[in-house]
Amino acid sequence: MKIYKIFSLLFTAVLLFSCGKTILPSDDDNEDETEKHSPSHSPNEAKIYTVSEFIKGDFGNNEVWVHGYIVGACKRSIKQAEWEAPFTYDSAILLADDPEEAEPENVISIQMVNKQMKEAIGLAANPQNYGKHIAFFGIKQKYLGIPGMKKHILASEWLDE
Repeated sequence: MKIYKIFSLLFTAVLLFSCGKTILPSDDDNEDETEKHSPSHSPNEAKIYTVSEFIKGDFGNNEVWVHGYIVGACKRSIKQAEWEAPFTYDSAILLADDPEEAEPENVISIQMVNKQMKEAIGLAANPQNYGKHIAFFGIKQKYLGIPGMKKHILASEWLDE
């Protein structure tokens, strides 16, 4: 009987201490990532990397600013890149240091993480954004088979010429 009480007590303690709620970042496309997090610096105040520096750089899990020109749209793989209008993909844009770049090894991919980004930045909805200069704040990750940013894009800002 003593063993049964000890076992019951131990089982109850394990249940009580193992219960907990894990809160994960939202993957909800309806939430604007730039509203949930605000970077500590704007691109004018912080180090901002060029596309070539971003491709070569190792930033770990640190958030960084990268800037470039929108040179295309893409989905699933860089092999499906659209380099000129009409643009049909709204999953991602491609950035380069040169506004006329069309070589996959010289571009990075930026995921359009929510509806707001697709409507404001994506080339399918905004072909006039082709060639515009923009900066993004987020974590470097492989996306579409090339360096880029996905999911953890915390801010974006149009840059004046």
